[in-house]
Order: sequence, then structure tokens, then C-alpha cells
Amino acid sequence: MRLRTALGAALAATALTAGLTGSAAASAGDTSDGASARASFTVWATDVNVRDNPGNPGACDAFPSPGNCPVVAGQLQPGQAFEAVCQKQGQNVSGNPWWVYITRGDSRGYIASYYVDHPDNQLPGVPVCGA
Repeated sequence: MRLRTALGAALAATALTAGLTGSAAASAGDTSDGASARASFTVWATDVNVRDNPGNPGACDAFPSPGNCPVVAGQLQPGQAFEAVCQKQGQNVSGNPWWVYITRGDSRGYIASYYVDHPDNQLPGVPVCGA
């Protein structure tokens, strides 16, 4: 639960900073859904599930997986940008154990890093959740 609180505080701080720098952020390449281009990634696959567990967020935060994060909070399509908040290891998906906590519009949750359009398992410049 502490991780969710910390993530919420980080998102609030980011939103406050974005609000204070409004036009500067827009000129830096914001996407239409408000995700900043400097921290954005996309997925290569269709219907990538954004997973959460509102009933037991600690289970999802402890070890991201479809079993621990059974609620689909949204889906991403190829080329749709999202903001990577943090990443951590969870269930292995096609050889990649990393999962990314993301935001896109109203969707927040974990996606398997395997589906991120980036050649490395772990995303550059994205902190480890809870570290």
C-alpha cells in the first residue's frame, strides 16, 4: 500500500509541475492525452492490458502478474503513448520479467515490459518501483 501512496504522491507532484510549466511542457512535445514525450513509450502489440487490483493493491505491487493484477483497467494499442512511472520484476512474459507501472489518461496500472516497443527488458530512465 505504501507503494501506491508514493506513486500517487509522485503523480501529484508531476501534475503540479506540469501545471506550473504548462506552455513549456506543451512545446516540449506533450501527447494529446497529457503524457509527456520525454518519459513516453509505446507498445508494439494490440490490446495490451493495463492491469490493476483495486481490491488488493499490495498483491499487484508486490509481484505484477495477471493473477495478482486481475482487473483490466484499460488497453493500449500499437503506437499509443503512455508514461512509465516505475518498473519492477514480476511474472516472466516471453523471457522478460519486468513490468511497468504506467499512466495514460484515466488508466493506471502495470503492463508487461515485453510489449513495450523498446529493445531492452528494463526501460532506460525509468526508476524501479519502491526503490
